Amino acid sequence: MNDTDQEQTLEEWVNVGHFPTLNEAYDHGLVILAMGEACRVEASQDADGFDLHAEKHPAPRISDELDAYGRENALPVKTIQRGPEWSRYSAGWPLCLVWIAILLVTFNEQRMDASLVERGASSSVGLFARGEWWRPFTGLFLHADLSHLMGNLVGGAVFGALVSKMLGPWRAWLLILACGTVGNILTASLRYPEEFLSIGASTAVFAALGILSGVGLVETLRERVRLPWLRIAAPVVAGVVLLGWLGGGEAGSNTDVMGHVLGFGSGLVAGTAAGMLLPEPQRA
Repeated sequence: MNDTDQEQTLEEWVNVGHFPTLNEAYDHGLVILAMGEACRVEASQDADGFDLHAEKHPAPRISDELDAYGRENALPVKTIQRGPEWSRYSAGWPLCLVWIAILLVTFNEQRMDASLVERGASSSVGLFARGEWWRPFTGLFLHADLSHLMGNLVGGAVFGALVSKMLGPWRAWLLILACGTVGNILTASLRYPEEFLSIGASTAVFAALGILSGVGLVETLRERVRLPWLRIAAPVVAGVVLLGWLGGGEAGSNTDVMGHVLGFGSGLVAGTAAGMLLPEPQRA
């Protein structure tokens, strides 16, 4: 190549930007390369820093693109904070304490007035034959003995706190009690016209477990990756395992297994619906 050719070649490159650091020059060079154009970086001869050169013909278009890139990078970046989905609300311990207090006071009243169980237990005949609509709800607060009471106190507090962290305390406890009541209604309807009585908060406790499983199922389905079916069903499978472990009862006991299952089922349906109504979390 002769001197004339070299001068013509050098004249084909123009300066499209000056940058204080080599990294900045390289970053802007990537913009040019992404446009399908050539570029090169050289140490500046007139000042500190580095010059970015591009071919003369596409230089105006490259300058416009670099200006747009600079404006975009100058915009403030908003960082999206995402905590774990199960902790979007507080555990609602004050409402847990109210729950515990109501069960303890009611149990004390039972000991002083034996007729309270007779008047408040969930009853298939009482509900459907005599129209005593309150029984599926009031039956949740009555217990056979101290061990029955303590199990539901602990289970209700734990599962109630977890549901509260997912849905908010007030919504959680209203939904838990509503699903527990629905579980008792369904149990009574399946037993009627047979006389069937049941007491205990366990239907509501297993309703809380069902709500957790339903919300967890929705959260899993919202993931942006393809998952195996077992991974998708994992929240429900875990709930069913816990239901069988905690709610099956022993042979010959008076455990209301049907109530546990229907309470869990009611909670599962309600939890799935509630999970679908929750706003989908923003992704960074």
